[in-house]
Amino acid sequence: MSAQPAQVAAAQPVNHDRLVGEVPAGSTPHVLEGSWVKAIAQVGNKIIIGGKFTKVGQSGTQYARTNLFAIDANTRKVDPNFAPQVSGEVLTVAASPDGHVLVGGWFGSINGQGPASLQKLNINTGKQVTTFKASPNNAVYDIKVVGSRAFVGGRFTKINGQTRNALASVNATNGTVQAYTNVPFTGVHNHGSTHIYKLAASPDGSKLVAIGNFNAVAGQTRRQVAMLDLGASAAALRTEWNTSQYSAACSSSAFDFYVRDVDFSPNGSFFAIVTTGGPYGTRNLCDSTARWETGATGTDLSPSWVAWTGGDTLHSVAVSSTAVYIGGHQRWANNPEGRDSSRQGAVTRVGLGALDPENGMPYSWNPGRDPKGIGAFELTLTPTGLYVGSDTDFFGPQEHYRAKLGFFQLNAGKVPPPNTTAQLPGKVYVAKTDGSLVSRVFDGTTAGPDVPAAANGWDEVRGSTLIDGNLWYAKADGNFYRRAFNGVAFGAEELVDPYTIPTWDAVHPTWKGTKPTFYGTTAATLTSMFYAQGRLYYTRSGSSSLYYRYFTPESGVLGAQEFNASNGMSWSNTGGMFVSGGKLYFVVSDGSLRRVDFTGGLPTGTPTTVSGPGTDGKDWRGRALFLAKP
Repeated sequence: MSAQPAQVAAAQPVNHDRLVGEVPAGSTPHVLEGSWVKAIAQVGNKIIIGGKFTKVGQSGTQYARTNLFAIDANTRKVDPNFAPQVSGEVLTVAASPDGHVLVGGWFGSINGQGPASLQKLNINTGKQVTTFKASPNNAVYDIKVVGSRAFVGGRFTKINGQTRNALASVNATNGTVQAYTNVPFTGVHNHGSTHIYKLAASPDGSKLVAIGNFNAVAGQTRRQVAMLDLGASAAALRTEWNTSQYSAACSSSAFDFYVRDVDFSPNGSFFAIVTTGGPYGTRNLCDSTARWETGATGTDLSPSWVAWTGGDTLHSVAVSSTAVYIGGHQRWANNPEGRDSSRQGAVTRVGLGALDPENGMPYSWNPGRDPKGIGAFELTLTPTGLYVGSDTDFFGPQEHYRAKLGFFQLNAGKVPPPNTTAQLPGKVYVAKTDGSLVSRVFDGTTAGPDVPAAANGWDEVRGSTLIDGNLWYAKADGNFYRRAFNGVAFGAEELVDPYTIPTWDAVHPTWKGTKPTFYGTTAATLTSMFYAQGRLYYTRSGSSSLYYRYFTPESGVLGAQEFNASNGMSWSNTGGMFVSGGKLYFVVSDGSLRRVDFTGGLPTGTPTTVSGPGTDGKDWRGRALFLAKP
């Protein structure tokens, strides 16, 4: 049995109520004469930035800074007093409970003094905190602080002479190696040396996820990812959580391992992992973002969703309450069929993206990084926004010069819509074959008289659903549309095409997105449509199946993959659908309206007729059906 969780909180989660803005603030310094930024953390009222560089510039002034510097969290001005000299690359920084900063990486000394790879610095002066004594025998790649413990992951096999294979916990105040964590990581995925590359701690301090180059933990098979329980007296491998999804070799000649970053959601319910690995489509999780449920148990778990780039590396992930931000050198999102090419469903997202946590579909947020470089190595959320560390100097299609460091402000962003659909009692609108639109009040049992709502043109509609006051629908021309509807009047019709982005298409035409196969024959032959839980469900003529694709109304992006939700039922005679109160209502060919339970995203049970020509004289047949407020 695993030890009971200690429930000591990790770093404060970031609860953003919106996406961050798309234009990076102009107040950040430029990282000059160097390679990249790979580490960012807020420590009190300062932002600590690490990587590989020798100089930073701001407002015409240049500052000598060797691989580490600090800025004010509010003004983003360079701290003139924090200027430690780090002899090698800084890979990770973390706030210590005493208000100072822990620094890890691949270095021999700081300010000419050891130990190598792990030190604590005074946040005000940049000098060593000499009472902290932790000395690993090899590189430190990541540090996560949980309560009074600092979990350290890296390439080491010993700390302070005590054997700890790739993972250890030390007292965050004085560096004493703790017996609490003695969970050996061993083996390699493809080749190279055993190490932990990244760590993530759940906000409540009960779980730790480690990713890196290993194939066993505490003697049990774990390929590149493992979850630990942080108990009251010891950390232990969580035996109830395992997956084989990262067992594929991918491009083994190029990558000794391919997991690259991991982060928990602010509420701790899930974590996301991003990867590199090569263009293998949906056969494995290379070049992807995957959502994993923290509370899931099993010996071969699968992710809740996977978002593939189409063959481009992702280096970083940061999860807010609103979005899963991803960074790398990717060209696209929503591109599962891509092989270094734009395939159906792909949308241009150059080097940065924001995914809907519910389904992995990209939001419209699209600042981009051009050139892409090796990638965006670090994404760090703070209460006021998102920091991006990379090896390139421009955001947008070479629009905004922000050398290797950018900051996207929260107060400049927008709140995604809540994806609200109407519930019964309400008005059900029916698009008639004569082109008219009528409404009838319906409470789930009794239907009122028909009331004309629009005169003509509705015979071209093929399925519809109302979300947040916008009516989404397909038409006989094979396209997907939306228009506002306030319950009285309709707005102008808009073609939904998030796959065409003129600003990026003009600069990089070969990176242009591609409409999914939903457009064309599928859209033109739809017989019904409804939205629920991040999915657009539909039926189509000539098929007995109920299908769905992931769908995020904020961006209008439809998933490239089509899934079957029939659940053993035939849907060949369906002509309109809506969902309300855990029930799916659908029209059949004789004009009757039927109802069936809808749970877990699937219809379940036996349908019953609630209205129809033979029941109450109501005929529900039409080209489309949607539910609105009464």
